[in-house]
Amino acid sequence: MNFLPQPLLILLCFLIQSSVFAQDQFPIINLVNQYSEKYPWEKIYLHTDKPHYFLNDTIWIKAYGLIESNKELPEATPSMPLYVDFIDGKLDRLVNQIIIKMEDGTGQGDFVLLRDLVPGAYTIRAYTQWMRNFSTDVFFQKDIWVGDLGDGWEFRSRDPELNLQFFPEGGNLVNGLKSKVGFKATNVYGKGTDVIGYVLDDKKDTLMRFESEYMGMGQFEFTPQNNQSYEVVAKSADKDWKRFRFSNVQSLGYVLEINPFISENEMEIKINHNLGEGGKGKKLHLLGLSKGKVVFQGEFDGSQGRNSVVLDKDDFMPGLVTFTLMDEETTLLAERLVYMLPFARGSANFSTEKNSYKPKELVRMDIEVLDEFEGPVEGNFSISVTDAYQVMHLENSQNIYSYLQLSSEVKGEIEDPFYYFNPENKNAEKYLDNLLLTQGWRRFSWEHLAKLNEEPTYFFEPGLSISGKVFRANDKPIQEPHNLTLMIDHNFGTPFVHEGLTDEVGNFSFVGLDYQDSVSIYLQAFIPRERKSSPPKEVKRNEVEFWIPEKPKTERSKYISFPNEDRFLDFDDYMVTVKEAKNLMEQFVLSREIELGEVTVRGRRSSLIPDNRALQYSNNPELSLVVTEEYYSFQNIFQLLRGRFPGVNVAGDVFSINPPPSVLIRGGAISGSGLVGATFFLDGNPTQIGLIATLPVPEIERIDILRSLNRAAVYGADGAGGVVNVLTKSGNPNRDFSDDPTLGNASLESKGYVPVREFYTPSAIPDFNAPIALDYRSTIFWEPNIYTNERGKASIEFPLSEGSPEVRVNLEGLSKTGEPIRATYQFKVN
Repeated sequence: MNFLPQPLLILLCFLIQSSVFAQDQFPIINLVNQYSEKYPWEKIYLHTDKPHYFLNDTIWIKAYGLIESNKELPEATPSMPLYVDFIDGKLDRLVNQIIIKMEDGTGQGDFVLLRDLVPGAYTIRAYTQWMRNFSTDVFFQKDIWVGDLGDGWEFRSRDPELNLQFFPEGGNLVNGLKSKVGFKATNVYGKGTDVIGYVLDDKKDTLMRFESEYMGMGQFEFTPQNNQSYEVVAKSADKDWKRFRFSNVQSLGYVLEINPFISENEMEIKINHNLGEGGKGKKLHLLGLSKGKVVFQGEFDGSQGRNSVVLDKDDFMPGLVTFTLMDEETTLLAERLVYMLPFARGSANFSTEKNSYKPKELVRMDIEVLDEFEGPVEGNFSISVTDAYQVMHLENSQNIYSYLQLSSEVKGEIEDPFYYFNPENKNAEKYLDNLLLTQGWRRFSWEHLAKLNEEPTYFFEPGLSISGKVFRANDKPIQEPHNLTLMIDHNFGTPFVHEGLTDEVGNFSFVGLDYQDSVSIYLQAFIPRERKSSPPKEVKRNEVEFWIPEKPKTERSKYISFPNEDRFLDFDDYMVTVKEAKNLMEQFVLSREIELGEVTVRGRRSSLIPDNRALQYSNNPELSLVVTEEYYSFQNIFQLLRGRFPGVNVAGDVFSINPPPSVLIRGGAISGSGLVGATFFLDGNPTQIGLIATLPVPEIERIDILRSLNRAAVYGADGAGGVVNVLTKSGNPNRDFSDDPTLGNASLESKGYVPVREFYTPSAIPDFNAPIALDYRSTIFWEPNIYTNERGKASIEFPLSEGSPEVRVNLEGLSKTGEPIRATYQFKVN
């Protein structure tokens, strides 16, 4: 029997005691509602124009986002930045990332696939910062193939593997109680594989035979005995007989048995146990959770070994329901997933003004979107129109309906998920029940209630954000809040400027920012100081650090959505024509690219400001020292000059600045007061030696020395003892500040929202000036924003390509109430 961890039981008891709830309501229901409100479940789905791509292609994306909490209907996600990653499947590395701007729960963007990209399997992953409060399993993922189909594709393992798992209904096999047992067989790639097998007892006697029904899954009934151990032998088409461990048997416990098919509109739930006297006086609680809400609550007498209830399916909304059996101490006894009304979904009708079309003709199409009751649906949709011969669409692959209703709710990848929602598949409901016997629930665990005492680590982002910290120049914390000025240079006009303030320890965060593409960001931190007789002074003796958000780790996909090799369609003559046309276009483009030989460009800065600091000796000193980083360790200029040049001596204590030492050139000049040292100039102007003594060495650019009398004579009597001209960096009129670290300032190169581009559709009449015009594009038309009116209607128009003998239209989107809808339509071109 499964129990909640002891610390969690204690916490639940505390939470229940501190919660307010109706007297006739099971206390934990209130906690579930609180959790759904504090941690709403966010779902993201990406509709792409096609499932696979060629090199030098573009991936067009429409993003949809919902949150499900304790409210009646789902709502548009409040998250604005949506992070979309393009991941190399073989190397598990991030190839590219874009940020899509979500508004009212939708957004759009695109990836351009480079011509030199290595053909292979790639993954598109999408997430928001809020979704990072949970595991990466909740991120949206879609596997795609880039390149010619089948080129380098591995379909079968040379050493095929068979994995077989068993899942007792409700969670456990219990001694003497009949249970349904679901099973799932997969190969080395995680794809379902058909199996047959036998259950053996500890005497190796055969008790029963079982066989998979669809995708390696199935179920059988089994009554275990307490003193017996069991094993299974099974085989697949690729793997010979192999032994597997069977599920363990508990001596005492509960079995939750659900039959969703007792009639078309009803389902039956049975609760059995073998506790005997141990069950007397106990109350059992059965909860049904769906999309963040408690949709069913039942109380049963635990004294009875058997309880049952019949439920009307129409009392539930279409979707996944998790039934959990608990006792009054909130001990988890059994759990089961059930899908209600899988065929209750919307649809769409498509109509064109002509019955047949020719290549390059303009197609005008009317669309009518309907709900499951044939009523009109108002909503926001996206449409892709593709060449059905170039693009392989699998009817049962992932789409917006199967993802939002099923895949986003359960653990693990699902093979051909839309198969279970197609009423044309005779056994779809039965096979869906087999699937749910073998899948875990991903969106909620009872242990999650412990998070009610915690604050979320990540939050819904109302826009882009920039965060960091301000330090003092010695890496110590600041002692008071600092003013901030943030400038975003976006290359589209006047930069954006934002003002802000740090907290007491220097942390800052600018949120709700809105900018596109690559930008340069500059931040200045300062403290304004008031002065009586002049404007305020800005003190910037501090350092600024930006915090770069860590990207989630990439995880390798099993690519179970990829079809087997025998599923490829091969239209030889047409595909040869298409490849020839594409090769011709590529050669034409390459022929227009001219490879230049190596060219060396030399130049100098123009319009330099004249530097007059060394004008008196024509910038040609007798001795000169350029101060580089290797000299920054000297404390003052006297330490730097001592012993550096012949005929230049430093007399006195070089560690003293009061009085400072003297610099004697040629032994010094003789005057009435004795020996006179060299005269100091600062950037060409006479200065006091005391000022020179306090000048930091890193601020000095160069030291020029005039040693001979004839050269120093340009300064008259001041040059009698020689001249030392100290040139500073700040005094250089042509100083390049780009390489200088400036205290109180920081810069950052960042990416904003991806610019929204419009899908290009070639004109039906080619430009006569165009040297070549061959239109065999695989995506014929892409429109990410289709809005149906209150009658559920919309219309589109698009020109056909020169090829496309068969055209496929794929519509996906959300109704005004958040219901996912997907529909397809195909027509031929003569």
